Amino acid sequence: ADEAKNAAWAALFESRGIHVAKIDARNKGSLKQVQAVIQEACKEKIERDRKRGIKNRPVRAMVVGIPNVGKSTFINSYAGKACAKTGNKPGVTKGKQWIRLNKSVELLDTPGVLWPKFEDATVGFHLALTGAIRDEILPKEEVVVYALKWLSANEPQRLKERYALENLAADPYALLTQIAVARKHLNKQGEADLTRTIDMVINEIRNDKLGPISWERPA
Repeated sequence: ADEAKNAAWAALFESRGIHVAKIDARNKGSLKQVQAVIQEACKEKIERDRKRGIKNRPVRAMVVGIPNVGKSTFINSYAGKACAKTGNKPGVTKGKQWIRLNKSVELLDTPGVLWPKFEDATVGFHLALTGAIRDEILPKEEVVVYALKWLSANEPQRLKERYALENLAADPYALLTQIAVARKHLNKQGEADLTRTIDMVINEIRNDKLGPISWERPA
């Protein structure tokens, strides 16, 4: 995710009284702040327990979010050992399990959750671009066409630099053809192989080849 957009999201949530920690689940050094946030968020409950003579009762917390955002990776990094099954696709975690990290925190690992219905099609496109929903749900072609329109409007320089393009075609299919030619994705007749290019673009977006992108920004 884009660091500037992360800061904007954090400010929005904090303005609503929500405790925020920005972390990279693969970087154990960034996880140290999580314990401090947990203690701050639960300080009133911990104080109530202390007054009742209850000491060292662990905070029980639920790890919840949309699929394939790194919940299990976070738990494993935080625990310092493999407690939860991980995978680069949605739906790897099937059931719930309690994981005791230390004397002060227990985490409930949960499967990813999604809204039962997307009121806005753009929500589906954003989820598909991050790999949060299965590729069978939305056609890759539609997802990539949306992505190219969005990137042309919001992050044109990323496209130009990644695919060595001087100018971006206004039509997304023409732009897709530009990218295919630039990457030499051509069939035997010398025509642009758009199917191959569609697969490449979506994989490059998901694997950070276009840099950190935040598809949604605070209004």
